[in-house]
Amino acid sequence: MINRQRFICGALLLGGVMWGAGQALADEISGTLNGEPKQWHVVTHAEGSTAYFSEIMPNMINVTVQGHREAHYETQGTLSIGFMVMNGVASSASVGYFPENSMMPHYGTEQEVPIEIELLDIDSDPGRTKGRITTSLAYIASMSEDYDHGNTMDVDVSFDVALAKE
Repeated sequence: MINRQRFICGALLLGGVMWGAGQALADEISGTLNGEPKQWHVVTHAEGSTAYFSEIMPNMINVTVQGHREAHYETQGTLSIGFMVMNGVASSASVGYFPENSMMPHYGTEQEVPIEIELLDIDSDPGRTKGRITTSLAYIASMSEDYDHGNTMDVDVSFDVALAKE
């Protein structure tokens, strides 16, 4: 089975390739990172968005909410929240924060963490999700190393974003 954190890394990398030319601001994600107020932007493009959902199989939906420091794609400063919806219920998520302009190192959740979903609409075009996540992210230097639980960042963010269907 694919490690959820590695899946997010791959999705972030793929997103960079697909939306490298993204320019328009869609929605925002806001909250705190290590107690500092932050705001991230969902980037939309003619071919997609960094906030999207896809049906893996009937009654199993993958949702990604990815925010960037500016209204254009760049890895540095990206916050990525990914969660699965099974039979209409989202119970846990993976979160990653990328402090550098590369996939590694980064901070992330080693295990899935609880997520509060207030609204999830995947029947409209575009869809929409609104929620909140509060967790601690551990540092990981490379895919071959373990998470460093002595080096963490706390994240507390709310989001209300349009979702593109993939």
